[in-house]
Amino acid sequence: MALPLQSFLGSLKYNLLSNRVVLQSTVRFASKKASGANRNKQEKTTPKRRGPKKYVGDYVEKGMILYKQLGLKYYPGENVGCGRDLTLFALEAGRIVMSREKLSPYPSSPLYDYINNGKTIYKLFYNVIPDPQPKIFKLVSRT
Repeated sequence: MALPLQSFLGSLKYNLLSNRVVLQSTVRFASKKASGANRNKQEKTTPKRRGPKKYVGDYVEKGMILYKQLGLKYYPGENVGCGRDLTLFALEAGRIVMSREKLSPYPSSPLYDYINNGKTIYKLFYNVIPDPQPKIFKLVSRT
């Protein structure tokens, strides 16, 4: 019986000067870290890596990606194709040239009526200029 009474007296302290009983409690810390904040973290999404892949003056081969974009920031020009996600790619091997040209939309375009009313819209175009072919053939007359 001494042990339970001693443990009870350990938590109670008797103050002799003021004749009061003071209740003393102990605080026990967690032995494992709480992980409650994990659900507040945002999930990491992979970046889309949009932007220019090749620059003006660079040499490109057929099929190389020139520019990845969201929306038509740059339009496909000569020897440049446009993918489903509006990615511009080279249709021929050559050097990249950018130009600012007057837009001439198709009749089904929403900009068609705007252009027909006398307004002009200038857009940036990616063009691929193929290198000149070497003259390796010799022309011979048949006479």
